[in-house]
Amino acid sequence: MEEMKKFLSSIYLGDRFCENITVESHKISFQINLISRLKRGSKEWNYYSEEDIEHGHLVFDEVIDYTPISIPFFNDEIYAIEVTEKVQEIYTFIIKGCYVSDTGISTDQELQIRAKDCYIYNPQNNRIITK
Repeated sequence: MEEMKKFLSSIYLGDRFCENITVESHKISFQINLISRLKRGSKEWNYYSEEDIEHGHLVFDEVIDYTPISIPFFNDEIYAIEVTEKVQEIYTFIIKGCYVSDTGISTDQELQIRAKDCYIYNPQNNRIITK
């Protein structure tokens, strides 16, 4: 579980927004306008941009179950992604973000996903990033 926590803590999503959510058979993908990674060995973003991924996807794969997604959902920032447990190779992830209405009202939302994996997908080069 520590490796997954380390991976999630290397992702910076501040001041970014969720462009789209795709729910497919056993896969949930959050397309985000810009995903940044922290520079290796750093605990803060500090505007590091060499590993930025435009329109990248945060993918939860081999999904066992998740809390229902009501539409509309997460059209603004995702401000926290946590892994809370791992039981028999299945992680429990908590994703916290918000939805902003056309009138500017922001509503916090939370989604729980139980899945076997989480990774970043870079659509520019079809690369999957797991570390």
